[in-house]
Amino acid sequence: MKKFYFPPFALFMLLLFGNSFAQDNGSINSMQQSDDEKVYKRSEVDQQSKIIKKPIPSTDRMCGNDNGFVRVRVVLLKSGKVGDVESLKTSECERFNENSLDSAKKIKFSPAVKDGQPVSVSVMIEYTYNRH
Repeated sequence: MKKFYFPPFALFMLLLFGNSFAQDNGSINSMQQSDDEKVYKRSEVDQQSKIIKKPIPSTDRMCGNDNGFVRVRVVLLKSGKVGDVESLKTSECERFNENSLDSAKKIKFSPAVKDGQPVSVSVMIEYTYNRH
C-alpha cells in the first residue's frame, strides 16, 4: 500500500483556506449582505427611500473642459447607512467616476419601508458633469 505524502505547505494552505473552499453559493452571497439585510428593488417596497442630501461631486478634479455622465448603483441600508456603491455607466473621464462614487457614499436618506419595517433597497443615482 502506497502512502500519500502531503507537503507541509499544501497542508498549511488547506488548513488556512479549507473552510472558504467548502462554502456553498448561499454562504458566498451572505458575505455581501447578511440574510436579514435583504436588498429589495424599488418596485418591491411599500414606501420609497427618501434622499435627504445628495452631495454634489467635487469639481476640483475635473477633466479639462470635458462633460460627462455617470450612473451609480447604491444600496441604501435599512440602518440609514450607505452600503455597496458601484458604477453602472461610466464616463471616459476616470475623475468623474471617482467623484461620483465618493459623493454617492455620502448620501443621507430615510430608509425604504416594506410591511411597516425599514428595509434595504438598491437605487440608481445619476451625476452629470458640465464644464462651461
